[in-house]
Amino acid sequence: MRATIGIASIALAAVLWRAGAPAPSPASLPAPPAATATGSAASAPLAQPAPAAPRSAAPTASTTTAVAGVESAVREARRTGKGEQEVHRLRSERLPAEQVEALARMEAAEANWRQRLEALQAACAANIGCDDARASFTREELARTTAYAAPTLRQ
Repeated sequence: MRATIGIASIALAAVLWRAGAPAPSPASLPAPPAATATGSAASAPLAQPAPAAPRSAAPTASTTTAVAGVESAVREARRTGKGEQEVHRLRSERLPAEQVEALARMEAAEANWRQRLEALQAACAANIGCDDARASFTREELARTTAYAAPTLRQ
């Protein structure tokens, strides 16, 4: 479970990075070249800012390492009983706000899925309202629920 969350976090970070990497700040852009001594300043071409890296570029190793390091710290904090505020603080210190928000949404969606799945399993195990519980799932979700079912032994 923890490995799945870690892998999903890294994958989510990569997707977020591809979808909306922030543009470089003007301070981080290279300085424009100085006018040559032979030409006048008026005839020198205007310096164009360097093009930003394409948004579809693959995440760097440092990005992946940063997310993995943060998620390792988050797992350790949760193992020692820290709450969601501490987890948010840990992530906010080292990750961009968009990634922190996306990770929080992903964890909320995972918790919602887990809750719905447990309710389905409990209803079907007790033979009370199994059909009603199944009705709240889409076909695709029902197909995924089989992966969470306890394994059965063949006789």
